Amino acid sequence: MAQVAGEIQERLQTLEDIRHLLRSIRAMSAIRWRRARVRLRSAQQYASAVDRQLALATTFPTALTRGAHYPLQGAERSVGLIALTSDRGLCGTFNIGLVAHALDFIERERERGRKIKVIALGGYGERFFCRTDCEVLYTQHFPLAHAVSFVEARDIVAKIKRLYETKAFNTLYLIYNQFVSFGRYQRVEVRLLPPDLAAVWRAQEPSSSGKNQFRQTLVPEDLILGTPPRDLQDFLLWEHLAVQVYLALIESMVSEQGARLQTMDAAIANLDERVERLQLQYHVIRQESITREVLEVQSNARSNRLYGTADT
Repeated sequence: MAQVAGEIQERLQTLEDIRHLLRSIRAMSAIRWRRARVRLRSAQQYASAVDRQLALATTFPTALTRGAHYPLQGAERSVGLIALTSDRGLCGTFNIGLVAHALDFIERERERGRKIKVIALGGYGERFFCRTDCEVLYTQHFPLAHAVSFVEARDIVAKIKRLYETKAFNTLYLIYNQFVSFGRYQRVEVRLLPPDLAAVWRAQEPSSSGKNQFRQTLVPEDLILGTPPRDLQDFLLWEHLAVQVYLALIESMVSEQGARLQTMDAAIANLDERVERLQLQYHVIRQESITREVLEVQSNARSNRLYGTADT
């Protein structure tokens, strides 16, 4: 009995150590979640400004806005896919659901006769897609304690631009977990290349009357461009892409930390239940041991009285 009680005490101490670790992970995730939310608001403001300038610049007719700069070369189309996952686990179904969505996308595109090439951002995605039959163009890790910067987003877009210009793929999609609210996110599939200018115009239009109405209401008649429209459009298009990638990275990080917070809360609640059951079991064993010792003392006292009476 004493051995069983000692084992339970050891298990309780182990669970207490695990609880301390889980609470530490939860505290760090909460800090990173709040910081990522601040960065997300700043990134959204910059993205809005870039999209407004892009919508304004692309109202000038050039070969770029007509799509001549982004032709589909050849009869066979190659599709690039950016899968944005986390580097580490301990965040519930955050990664599992995303790679499942990516596999559905890959299967759908293959049925259309297209080749799929994957860009895996995040260690989980790298480990997953390297074990599949997908061609992985390149990967990049984002350590748990790392804060993603816009400089990194620009570097990623620079690599994407080189791959796009060398015709590694004709179109590019991004799949990531978009932040909705604390503990809630949704998987989003976005086309990055060729750029969807219609979506940019719709986001900036004060009404649904189309691009001409946007031009009439937002483009000043005396507007003077210090840069050729073609160069300005090219810069803003790639800046728009960099902002989209950066927003996706930040929203994915916010969603990841929120999912990790929920996972840690569930783990701590489950651990508390186990501790409560073990403590109850320990107290039962301890009480039984005390009761047995009392009975033994009482039995010995009764025996002594009986032997003492017989001797007399």
